[in-house]
Amino acid sequence: MEGPSPRRYASYLAAGFLGHPMNRALDVLAVGDGNLDVWMRVPRHPDRHRGGVRGSGVVGEACRVGPGGAAANVAMGMARLGASAAFVGAIGDDAPGTRFAEGMRAGGVDTSRLHVMEGQATSLACMFETPDGEYTFYVCPGSRTIPSHCLAGDFVRSARLLYVTGHVLTEDESTCAAILDAMATARDSGVTVALDPGKFWLNPALESRVHEAVKHTDIILPNQEEAEQLTGRQAPRDAAADLLEAGVGIVSVTLGGRGCLAASEDRMVELPAFRVRTGSTVGAGDAFASGLLYSFLLKENLEEMAAFANAAAAIKIGTPGASEGMPGVDEVRAFLRENA
Repeated sequence: MEGPSPRRYASYLAAGFLGHPMNRALDVLAVGDGNLDVWMRVPRHPDRHRGGVRGSGVVGEACRVGPGGAAANVAMGMARLGASAAFVGAIGDDAPGTRFAEGMRAGGVDTSRLHVMEGQATSLACMFETPDGEYTFYVCPGSRTIPSHCLAGDFVRSARLLYVTGHVLTEDESTCAAILDAMATARDSGVTVALDPGKFWLNPALESRVHEAVKHTDIILPNQEEAEQLTGRQAPRDAAADLLEAGVGIVSVTLGGRGCLAASEDRMVELPAFRVRTGSTVGAGDAFASGLLYSFLLKENLEEMAAFANAAAAIKIGTPGASEGMPGVDEVRAFLRENA
């Protein structure tokens, strides 16, 4: 794939972790969508109830309501681990938006740059999950426009790490331009840039924007399908190699129940997933991203980063809701000791 000239280090990880000045005000600035999530545990999906007759009702077994959206979840996850985190996104001036903002602040996340759009609705995501971890999403998109002043250069430069979710690039051109400018500013200023590309190929208008974002990216966190779509390479190792050649410093490909692959310029490792009882898988990928990025900020090596991320995801599985149940650092360390 095309990209800028790669950053040449003897090792990206051994080079002092670009973007690690400890005097920055924030550890992580997460940019993306903010949803109010409604999660419900159901015994089966409605279309499988009563012999597969649609339109029948299902009685839920548990329900949670709280902040959601990948970037919001990662901000919450990082804060839970002990990092200082801020979230930039948009909500409406409605009750769901108020609940979202209150939940983020209660989770220790700075929402001073959260954009409230007058007369607009907050995005709502409804998730119905069965006991085996299979879930269905229903999303009602709301306000997502992020003005450029929310991503002013001084604020971006105040962070050690900028985390962006790819699907926010589908928004209007001004939002996309503001985010790409923030990524360029961050990288030029020594702030590490991390990107979760998302399922960008589902929107033709998004594909070129995500490829442009990759040019400003230091750490990329696709799943196996996303890595293949980004590079055209089916094998995760080949996809990771292409992304490294395009200038990305660290590639982390999640492989579902098989664990993850992590790669830097001179190292590529695969770590299996921890064997845990299947429960709620909602938010596990965001817990993984939080764990990997937190470990990165601690200057841990590639294997340690992957193990920490796998452990964070394993702990999150089984906890209802998306942002709820994100583990603390002591929980992750204890889990790693117990499963060594």
